[in-house]
Amino acid sequence: MTLSSRPCILAALALACIPLQAQSQDAGSRIEQVLLFPGGAQVERVQRVPAGAAQARFACLSEHLERDSLQVQAGPGVALGELQILQLPREQLPECQRRDPRLRELEAQRAAAEAELGALDLALGALKGWSSTEPRGAVAGLPALLESVRRQGQEALVRQQGVKQRIEDLDRQLRALRDEGERAEGQVSVVQLRLSAPQGTELRLSYRVRQAGWQPQYRAHLDSAAAQLQLERLAEIAQSSGEDWSEVRLRLSTVQPRQAVSPGALAPWRLDLRDPRSEAAPAYAMAAAPAPAAALAKVEVTGSRVFEPAVFVGEFATEYELAGRVSLRGNGRPLVVALGRVQPAVTLASRVLPQRDARAYLVAELARPEGSWPAGPLQLYRDGSLVGQSRLQFSGDAVQDLFFGVDERLRVRVEPEQREGADTGFVGSRREQRLRRAWVVENLRDKPIALQVLEAAPVAQHDDIKLQRRFSPTPSQANWREQPGLQLWSLQLAPRQSQRFEADYTVSSPKDAVMSGWR
Repeated sequence: MTLSSRPCILAALALACIPLQAQSQDAGSRIEQVLLFPGGAQVERVQRVPAGAAQARFACLSEHLERDSLQVQAGPGVALGELQILQLPREQLPECQRRDPRLRELEAQRAAAEAELGALDLALGALKGWSSTEPRGAVAGLPALLESVRRQGQEALVRQQGVKQRIEDLDRQLRALRDEGERAEGQVSVVQLRLSAPQGTELRLSYRVRQAGWQPQYRAHLDSAAAQLQLERLAEIAQSSGEDWSEVRLRLSTVQPRQAVSPGALAPWRLDLRDPRSEAAPAYAMAAAPAPAAALAKVEVTGSRVFEPAVFVGEFATEYELAGRVSLRGNGRPLVVALGRVQPAVTLASRVLPQRDARAYLVAELARPEGSWPAGPLQLYRDGSLVGQSRLQFSGDAVQDLFFGVDERLRVRVEPEQREGADTGFVGSRREQRLRRAWVVENLRDKPIALQVLEAAPVAQHDDIKLQRRFSPTPSQANWREQPGLQLWSLQLAPRQSQRFEADYTVSSPKDAVMSGWR
């Protein structure tokens, strides 16, 4: 049925007061879908009401729901009336009692272990009874028979100890789950709504909760031989709203619903004069900052499910609709889902920054892929092995760098710096200083490699600072990526060959001036 939108906002009906009582129209609601944001969730519940219903009741809702977000939608011809929301202890509502499915599974395992232990006790009792009544005279084959009984008894005792240990472990897990269930009891919200439904209809109740969210995660898989990169998007989702989401349709949105919606007003810029002898300017009291939105505690990932999500890229945000349905308990335990992979074109090189590190690092240069890529933790895999972790955060640059660890097949030797300083020029009015740097990079492979060497050359910020720069060989690019002074050498280094790089700087400044930045 096509539903007409008739929002029923709680704020407008706060004065309504409807007694809470059991109704025949209360068939129970279910969570149909959830829209998950980085800092909250929009939950949509569905309930079917019969023709002639005068009241609908939604029970077992999160105690943390945001009251001003509550909305109800009904079919055409249905009149919506007063609405009331209450919070009650969970134990007062039988339909809201929760039982962790893991608890049922552990109890079944413990019952099976108890049965096995009983069977072993019977077997051991039978062996003891036989050994006490068996004649001790000369019976053919008696030694072999006794040895067989001894072995069976020994094996049964070992198994008995193992089963007892397993029962102890299960008891510990059961106690932990039951304690967790007791802590999670808390309260639930109940929404009760007056309505007039001439015919049967479907009600949709939606509301927001803050105790939920998702954060992006990424994995970069580099095949160095083929120079191919696979960038995998994942999402870690969790919620501690107290509601269990069972087999719901789940969508993930990159929208942040609580971010600033406007830059604020621009105040006029006024200049004025005041008497410096006047009293000090009064201290202005600053309004207290609003409390930050509740966030999920970081917890370890306990599982992974793979989906092929549908991706909807809008003008301002991206949504992922997961295929299939998802179950997520309201206890904060996370679930990781895959959001797909892309294979962007990359350029591989071994990069050396001699001023920072006398080692080469493998780097993949790529353009930002299409779509939304919120910043998040990144795991880096090179040729199937995890090499480290970083953070994926695409900036406004045209080219992005992903580093995949040390390139151990390149040897870098940084020579000691050579410095000179003297007073030169007309009547010794200027100071001249000189710095020489040199380093050698050697390719230990049997094939050529793409080599990049970066050097931060000094840049004069004052007209009285005279600077000369000489490089050997000539850099491939000056002011690399529009960064002043950064020199880039980019070349193919032949197998088993080495390349020497030199940088020579001479700077002159007034003798009586203090020049900063020279190192």
